[in-house]
Amino acid sequence: MSAIARRLLLVLLLAGSAACVDAASAVDRSDAAFGDAHFISYEGDQKWPTAPGTETIGSFAVPIYIGLPTRPYRVIGRIYDPRTTGIGVVGRVFAEGLFSEKNRQRDVANQARFRGANAVLVTDDRRVLEALDLSEREVRDTAPLFDHKDKVVLAIELE
Repeated sequence: MSAIARRLLLVLLLAGSAACVDAASAVDRSDAAFGDAHFISYEGDQKWPTAPGTETIGSFAVPIYIGLPTRPYRVIGRIYDPRTTGIGVVGRVFAEGLFSEKNRQRDVANQARFRGANAVLVTDDRRVLEALDLSEREVRDTAPLFDHKDKVVLAIELE
């Protein structure tokens, strides 16, 4: 067996072990993860900016808005990728190279739907980042969508 094949096998075994641990720890579903899309709830002021036009991706469990929606909304929580240190960073790099953005969008939409949201908001609007007290680095390091590394991903409820 070549060195590359052994390394790939090791990565697959580690990934499988991590999935088993995640499945066992998510029994109560409060920490449920869909792929690498994790969730943290938001409690606070619900005065959010809107905009006249946005791109909408509607082929998932809930629509994904790239940019601020036209209608008022309530933020339920933030969807993020927790892999920011150690082996998690390596897994993140592998995921970016091996898995499609469509799969990541699906996971984000499924996480939002599971939390009771009826849409996902993907934005880099400064007002939203400030209200959530997020730095640009934190957003970049935890972005669950690789095509939108500089944007925060929110589970929202459109009014």
